[in-house]
Amino acid sequence: MRGNTSDISRGAAHARRRAAFRAAAAAVVVLAGAGWRFQDAGLQARSMDSTGSPVATTGSHAAGADTLVALGEKVFKGKVGGAICTTCHGPGAKGMKGLGPDLTDGTWLHGNGSVAFLKSIIRSGVPNPKEAGAPMPPYGGTPLKGEHLEAVAAYVYSLSH
Repeated sequence: MRGNTSDISRGAAHARRRAAFRAAAAAVVVLAGAGWRFQDAGLQARSMDSTGSPVATTGSHAAGADTLVALGEKVFKGKVGGAICTTCHGPGAKGMKGLGPDLTDGTWLHGNGSVAFLKSIIRSGVPNPKEAGAPMPPYGGTPLKGEHLEAVAAYVYSLSH
């Protein structure tokens, strides 16, 4: 009887490992497919420096970064995603007196100006601005999808770098 119990236990363990392998393989296929669609949409990954900011690259990666920045400009100007950034920062991102600061001058009062910082500040907003006359609500007051957040952060970064 003991032999049968361990054979059953080994069989069950083998079945669990096989199911786990199938689940992992399916996850790889799904993630690979998502990555393909992400790149196919022109939003491919860019090289980043140690601060999380994009660095100059060549070939298709540079084209992907350009596409991301172009999408970010559309988001910033409210043409995609419903963002209202220009309300406070102006259509050229030079700022609006009493509302939002100039985003083109390279001066960052609340962080280091990296893409990671910009995504964080867009996500969380600026409830107590150091110089601007009005607080910035999270996402500038309009919920942004993940790719729009990434794109608008890349666009704002490009304005001062």
